Amino acid sequence: MSTLMDNANTVSAEVDAAVIEALHEALESGELVLFVGGGISAAAGLPTWRQLVDLLVERVREQTSDEVAIAEVAALARSQRYSEALGAAEQALGPAEFNAFVEDALDDEGLEPPRIAIAIAALRDKLRAVLTTNLNHLLERAFGFEWDTMWRVTDEVAWRRRFILKLHGTLKEPHSWVFARERFLASIAPPDVRKSLTTVLSRCPVLFIGFGRADGNFDEMLADIHALSGASPPPRFVIAPGSSLTPLRRKTLADMGFLLLPYDTPDGSHDRVLAILDRTCAPRPRAITSRGRSILPPPIPDLELPPSSSPLGAPYDLPPDSAAYDDTVTMTGALEASRRERVSEPPASPIEVFFSYSESNRELRDKLETHLAILKRKGVIRGWHDGEIGAGEERDTALAEHLETAKVILLLISADFLASDFCYDVEMQKAIERHERGEARVIPVILDACDWEGAPFGRLASLPRGGRPVTSWVNQSEAFTDIAKGIRKQVEQLTQNPS
Repeated sequence: MSTLMDNANTVSAEVDAAVIEALHEALESGELVLFVGGGISAAAGLPTWRQLVDLLVERVREQTSDEVAIAEVAALARSQRYSEALGAAEQALGPAEFNAFVEDALDDEGLEPPRIAIAIAALRDKLRAVLTTNLNHLLERAFGFEWDTMWRVTDEVAWRRRFILKLHGTLKEPHSWVFARERFLASIAPPDVRKSLTTVLSRCPVLFIGFGRADGNFDEMLADIHALSGASPPPRFVIAPGSSLTPLRRKTLADMGFLLLPYDTPDGSHDRVLAILDRTCAPRPRAITSRGRSILPPPIPDLELPPSSSPLGAPYDLPPDSAAYDDTVTMTGALEASRRERVSEPPASPIEVFFSYSESNRELRDKLETHLAILKRKGVIRGWHDGEIGAGEERDTALAEHLETAKVILLLISADFLASDFCYDVEMQKAIERHERGEARVIPVILDACDWEGAPFGRLASLPRGGRPVTSWVNQSEAFTDIAKGIRKQVEQLTQNPS
């Protein structure tokens, strides 16, 4: 780890503290979108786009005697027109041979996700989404397959959270691959798709990471992003090797409004990216008003992450006293500071959690409510279900009022829930409408085995993790504990970033 520590100590002086601070604010907003390039794959030992094209040139030479085809692929490779070179190689080899070769060359099976992928995954609770040009599954594996994966831009992109969008397709589905720029532009040409992308890019800050000279169409992609971002877009950041940012390229990106975070690669590695992310993640001193009170929402009492779970913490061995951090604090010091700043009082207004369930699942609902007792005792949440309706109250009115005001809505899914007209057509539909407007977070909780994936809530991340029904667990307490932890994370986010 000595090399990484040395790198962390000598983060490029070009890294602007003001840009780091702006990126920190974007991360803390919970709206940051990460755009991840091929550098993540290269860090795991997979070929870059340039190296893949070079391999394909040799493959074409081995498999065909067509000198014109060989010369075409080689010429496109030399001129760094990689997407066109891939198209020419596919034409020369034939789809079957081309697909098999690419799939074998980019297969990440047996490879460990690199440190940078793990570092990105450690930020998952503060990210809105991840977009990537990688075909492989390194990011999904680093995220523990907790986030949904998409490889087509749809209208869902405008409102969904916690997903990985693979813009070039996914490795095991060759029909999904998008190499040629023309095909990519065609894929985002439909009005509803462009509207979705514009909605996200005009509202959400974006961080580009893992791109360099080997990404032949990166500048074109940035131009596309710029065009889709509107007249006054939120901040857009680029972490890239300083050597890839020529004077003209710097000026071009700056003119388009991109904020640059260059870093040095004296030993050929990109470990200094971790140091930049560490500076970004380090908590800042709490903002103070003229009355001496914090203007930030208080954290949930006793729910802070332990040091071992901190993003970019101990596994990277970053030095506790680094000259590179003279304008901020390291993760280790920041964690200690945040622990000292714990508050003992609960949030001023507990978050209401609405239970939508079928009467036949009342016993399971009661067990779940029991596992949420700690959050209730600390005044962090206030649970509500139809059992709270008092004598003389109008049932439908009470349900409608609480369904309209709850910040978290739990859909307790079973075959009986799906069969219930009231649960499915009234409560669930209303919940999804509020979720899509960003007014509430809807969490499907899978109680029993049933065919729920095709329902409107099927696109949302469910609990327990992986959608395994509670009744299938040998020890149901473990299932409810997993659910309670998932709800706790969502509630913590809402408390720290109230809307």
